[in-house]
Amino acid sequence: MSAVLEHTPTHSSRLRVVMAGPLPPAIGGMVTVIDDLRTSHLARDVDLVLFDTKKTTPANRSLLQGVTARLGLWARWWSALRGRGTIAHIHTCSGLSFFLDGSLLLIARLRGVPALLHIHGGLFEDFLKSLSPAARWLARLIARAADRVIVLSSGWQARLAPLLPGARLTVVENGISLPDAPLVRAGMDVPSILFLGNVSTAKGVEDLVDAAARLKQPFRLVLVGSDEPEGMSARMHSRAMQLGISEHVVFAGPAYGAAKHAHLRSADVFVLPSHVEALPMALLEAMANGLPVIATRVGAIPSVVESEHNGLLIEPRDVPALAQALERLLGDASLRTRLGTNARQLTHERYGVDRAADELMQLYKRVTA
Repeated sequence: MSAVLEHTPTHSSRLRVVMAGPLPPAIGGMVTVIDDLRTSHLARDVDLVLFDTKKTTPANRSLLQGVTARLGLWARWWSALRGRGTIAHIHTCSGLSFFLDGSLLLIARLRGVPALLHIHGGLFEDFLKSLSPAARWLARLIARAADRVIVLSSGWQARLAPLLPGARLTVVENGISLPDAPLVRAGMDVPSILFLGNVSTAKGVEDLVDAAARLKQPFRLVLVGSDEPEGMSARMHSRAMQLGISEHVVFAGPAYGAAKHAHLRSADVFVLPSHVEALPMALLEAMANGLPVIATRVGAIPSVVESEHNGLLIEPRDVPALAQALERLLGDASLRTRLGTNARQLTHERYGVDRAADELMQLYKRVTA
């Protein structure tokens, strides 16, 4: 495990924000959020330091290697929080990562630095509910120690408040780097359906493969993302073979940056049939690029997708409804165009990264006032 610091030139009169979280070439929504903030005006308004928390030690590391790596990361974090006018902004998610990131927050408090905890991932609510009494006590202690706990929607704020009593929850919706113009589609002969996310049960991949087997329209289904757990793509490929659609399904693996945008350019429909979500970055990116989307009524998605206006909404785990929605979009180019145009307009009005940067800047000022 290592930490890499990147920073803008230091100006003593400006706030210094040390932002912790996984950085590229790691992939995922949290990585995209941080990378987009790095390119926003936030990086010009504050001295922004990026602190990489992704694991880099081998999976079969010894206990000694793990402890040594963690102690080294803590030492670099302590050093990064130097000087007056510094704020710690820590991006986190569910599982062990939350407690490890909580240690960074507690170090910030020992350092006398204001600290923000920025929660991502649709599984966080279930994670809190599943904790033992002792672990739940520790999770609440970490949340209360933060000057603010940033959540991604007002609905999520309402659900997490009773689980994190005493924590100061603040809503900052995700923002993305917006393309200057709609993507020019590659014009494939067969309509292409794009899934972008972890290849996992929670993202509804099993439902998607089963729904694809019901389609009458010609299609090409491309799944872009890492396996969660390992071997999930192989399992789904076997399922596609059993259903007789393997020649129409591509497991492309993870993609980042230009490679990810190449998949967006070649798609006609974007689908995210998740069982749980917060505010998925992949959905916002697809909408910003003018893709018609099919998504489930979970998390903050219904606050973004208005069914029949800028996308189609279905219930999670409803395979027949998913197949029907896919069939509609595959067979109706004018519907795809209308939904995609409206989706692009909404994201450009509400979900640009500079809007999120403005809200964070105001939050930074409040916690340092």
